[in-house]
Amino acid sequence: MREPNWLRLFPAADFRWSMSLLPGDGRDFFSHSRDGEAILRQRRRQLADRPGDYAVLPAAAGDLVAEVLERFEAWQGRPFRDAMDAGTSLEPDWVLLRADAEGVFRVEAGLVCFPSHWSLPEKVGMSLEAVHGPVPGLNDALGRQIGIFLAKLAPGSEWERENWGLSANPELDHHPRHRWPRLTGGETLAEVWIRLERQLLVRLPGGGILFGIHVSCHRLDEVAAAVEGLSERIARSLRTMPEGSARYKGVEKARWTLSDRLTASAR
Repeated sequence: MREPNWLRLFPAADFRWSMSLLPGDGRDFFSHSRDGEAILRQRRRQLADRPGDYAVLPAAAGDLVAEVLERFEAWQGRPFRDAMDAGTSLEPDWVLLRADAEGVFRVEAGLVCFPSHWSLPEKVGMSLEAVHGPVPGLNDALGRQIGIFLAKLAPGSEWERENWGLSANPELDHHPRHRWPRLTGGETLAEVWIRLERQLLVRLPGGGILFGIHVSCHRLDEVAAAVEGLSERIARSLRTMPEGSARYKGVEKARWTLSDRLTASAR
């Protein structure tokens, strides 16, 4: 599995919502990471204990599920018995979208063990515009662009993008029921984690779309120290982020302190 391109994720520019698409690689996306065994153990435990919180697999979506299992088989070189087999054997989460009669893509099914403060069962049936509604400014900035991109996505094509957040812990499962504490501003850089979402978009043969989500957590101080110039870029993103976006990302109380500490660490 490829390493993150941190300089691409944090460009030398003010914060803005961006598609930032690049050609995807589903085979690599669904390959095992260094921490793969621990991640799969956690997935199996969550799906065994609380499947209703993480898996939505209605019979009406059976055709989409069958198509995505065929894609997983092609990427992995082995068959999967069913969606739960895939969910306990593959590290990334995945959501299946389908266009309605008006061409509006809606969430239809999926298996998401590591959400970032959202719940898959609550999103089923919603349009992407509604799904993105809680994100301040996202629909205004990208809503039309996302709709056009999905409508024109060619069958079999694979595209990727990345999204980031900051967290007070390295836990992968940020389901809303956990109510993990948000950043307060009192944390050192070693106590903050970059929550990275690598996202995959693939058009399925029947017209539906596979949306893959691979979450990983990285200590902020270690990442910032490893890449020259990155501290200043992250600090700039935090300083220039609109208040609504900072509140949504859970950094409104911490961003000024963190940006100061990142800037100081670069000197």
